[in-house]
Amino acid sequence: MNNKSVEIGLLFSRIMIGLIFVLHGWSKFEGGISGTVGFFESIGIPGFLASVVAIIELVGGAAMILGLGTRVFAALFVIVMGGVLLTAKVGEPFMSGTEFDYLLLAGSLTLLFTGSRFLAVDYLFSRQGNARQNMSA
Repeated sequence: MNNKSVEIGLLFSRIMIGLIFVLHGWSKFEGGISGTVGFFESIGIPGFLASVVAIIELVGGAAMILGLGTRVFAALFVIVMGGVLLTAKVGEPFMSGTEFDYLLLAGSLTLLFTGSRFLAVDYLFSRQGNARQNMSA
């Protein structure tokens, strides 16, 4: 398998993971964040973290789609999904809904370790910066 095929596959993963997080982040703000704050507090998590998680999901998801800070936001998604699995979903059987959370965790880990350069803003900027450096040398 060539590198281009791998990068195209990572692009699709990056876009889908980003889209899922954008939608989940948006849903936390829809109708007010108070419902999410209440849920967090009901499972023993400080309520202010609801806003933190929602912002990470919304902003991070959009950045992920664009390929901006892919590895940074993937690391944050790993933390968020780890938190979900250790709090809200703790003790739930794998086939009762947690498989989706594990898939998001695995996809985020993949992007954390590999990054995703194809059609990524980060890569486009780094290529332009490298071209300018090479021209001035």
